[in-house]
Amino acid sequence: MKKAIVLSLALALSACGGTKVVDLDSQREVAGMSHVMELEYRDWTRTAENMIDSMLKSGAFVRVKDPVIAMGPMINDTMQRFDTDILVKKIRSDLVNSGRAQIATSFQNRTVTETKQVPASAEIKAASISGKHSSNLHARVDGYMELEYEKPTSEDDSTHQMRALRGNEEYAAGSIADRGTLVAPNMSLSGKMLQRNLKIDSGWLSSRNERVEYYLQLTMTDLKTGLSVWEDEQPILKEGRQAPRW
Repeated sequence: MKKAIVLSLALALSACGGTKVVDLDSQREVAGMSHVMELEYRDWTRTAENMIDSMLKSGAFVRVKDPVIAMGPMINDTMQRFDTDILVKKIRSDLVNSGRAQIATSFQNRTVTETKQVPASAEIKAASISGKHSSNLHARVDGYMELEYEKPTSEDDSTHQMRALRGNEEYAAGSIADRGTLVAPNMSLSGKMLQRNLKIDSGWLSSRNERVEYYLQLTMTDLKTGLSVWEDEQPILKEGRQAPRW
């Protein structure tokens, strides 16, 4: 009898604490995922598809010949922490695979903070030794100091790292790209994701439900003229409990 009880308890615990992989192609399995106030993968997919459809129908890529897009800032101003590439990557991949535009991954529009050791020297004119002050030292100290600086970088810096190998005898000269072969972007895509939380009050017996409004705003700019050639805003509205907060 004791063995039966222990076995039943073990099965119950394993059932409660097990990990389940959700089949995204199964409508039944993903049905429960819609009951969340946070953004989830179908929100990203649907919004990205709507943005791509709007972008391609706008004629923006007709007005700019051979569009090459630089990714501008994508600001997450919601009350959730997530990488905006969750959305942007879907838009980028659909654009590139459609053959209508290309992405400039080598454009250095980012910066990273780096440190390096540089030679330094200093002259000491005065010092305190055993409580006595001396002002006639005129000593010189040589050494190194740590310098912190901002370095320009790109999304994929391999293009510039490869060009830095020019003159390296370990590489065949013909295998390294020549000068003047990089293609500059002629368009940029920037955007912002916003969030608003609203209380739903329908009377004395109202529920505790809230509405969360998400807004994705994107802008495409012609870098030659500095003018916007396409803009759109896609809302994502949800109602329920436990809305995301700061």
